[in-house]
Amino acid sequence: MIRRAVLAGLLAALLPLAGAAQTFTPQSSAGLTVSFTTERAGGSRVLVFGDIRNATNTPAEHVVILAEGLDEGGRVLSRGRCYVAGTVPPRGSAPFEIRLSSGGSEKKYRVQVEAFQFLQGN
Repeated sequence: MIRRAVLAGLLAALLPLAGAAQTFTPQSSAGLTVSFTTERAGGSRVLVFGDIRNATNTPAEHVVILAEGLDEGGRVLSRGRCYVAGTVPPRGSAPFEIRLSSGGSEKKYRVQVEAFQFLQGN
């Protein structure tokens, strides 16, 4: 009987922690913009060089850039990712480079911010 009371008390104490751990507030990447150029390197390799700009007053970290090679209909033919080193400073920029394996039939490329986190407390 005492075991059940202790177990019930322990579970009741842990329930608020489990709920708080699942809270997620999505952040908009509206303040982050990407510019890029592409360069073919051999028959099956495309290099994507670019910069990510941070127009906000808050540093961005853990930035992941996604590049996709598309056919004329917009279907994804190739895909690659990179992590931007360090943080992207407020009102600043940071370079990136992505290497894609290409089939050679890509007509255009799309590059965008896939993931990031604004530093809290700044």
